[in-house]
Amino acid sequence: MDIPPDVIAAKEALEDPLLEAGLITGIDFGVRDEEQPDPEDLVLRIFVADAANVPPEVDAATQSFPFPTVVIQRVFEITQTTTLPDTQRHRPLVGGVSVAASRFVPSGIIHAGTLGAIVTDSLDPQTQYGLSNYHVLCVDLNRQAGDEIVQPEPSALGVIPGDRAGALHDWSFPETTMDGRVDAAIFTVELASSPEVADIGPVSGTIDAASGMLVSKRGRTTGQTFGFISGTGGSYPLDFPQLPPVTTSAGVSTTMRVFKNQIQIHADFPQSIVFGDHGDSGSVVVGPGNQVVGLYWGSGSDAPGNPLTFGLACTATAVESELGITF
Repeated sequence: MDIPPDVIAAKEALEDPLLEAGLITGIDFGVRDEEQPDPEDLVLRIFVADAANVPPEVDAATQSFPFPTVVIQRVFEITQTTTLPDTQRHRPLVGGVSVAASRFVPSGIIHAGTLGAIVTDSLDPQTQYGLSNYHVLCVDLNRQAGDEIVQPEPSALGVIPGDRAGALHDWSFPETTMDGRVDAAIFTVELASSPEVADIGPVSGTIDAASGMLVSKRGRTTGQTFGFISGTGGSYPLDFPQLPPVTTSAGVSTTMRVFKNQIQIHADFPQSIVFGDHGDSGSVVVGPGNQVVGLYWGSGSDAPGNPLTFGLACTATAVESELGITF
């Protein structure tokens, strides 16, 4: 089912005031029934922190919107970790495995995530990069091109000789703007590598996300999990207090960042109880033919502390465009 252009425009006009005011936790177009997803039965989905206390502004928006609308209780967060479930060294380098920046950060914590895939430079196919999230490889505003990247992530004893995988090369993230499409970073690969993802196999090319599409990912925390795309064109606000404040359209200073044109993924129970967890950030989400659909960066649950049934990913095409790479 295609969403009419005038409905897409109406969503874009509606979402910013609700997002900037903190009245909703996200918004997208997706399947009405996630238990029996029908890609021909799509609705505007508005996510709130507490469905029992929906703000009146949100109620008013649902009443006037020119398309079927539902309100769902759901909260989202980035999936960063300091735990150590997968610390194996993978040589040659492949996707779906532990990765981290080795430099010291002010918190004294190593922020580990997942090396999503080995990609190539769009202008020079002989140049290879490792792809993950900005919040995994860059960590904070002290990041610099050339920062050491290691695989696996450092242990309690620190970096072990031979763990160096490459150097931070480039990134895309709304550091100084309120809106962005991508949470991604790449590092130059200094070791032998293979364009495959552990447990999944070779990945190549991209495919546009579509509601109901079956997908999979392999992350350093939960391994290979399965799901289906439940929503597209999503906008999700998260707070990053370590980033410099920006000003909303209403003139309010905030450290919130809104990720737009995102994909939401529902775990395909009983194959998978969760789609991803802390430390899976940076995993590539693959669809039919092992084509890349997106880059996983966050998770959602019905309420804080509940299982992270839902995943968030930026689109693979946006990642390619922002970083000048090819899957």
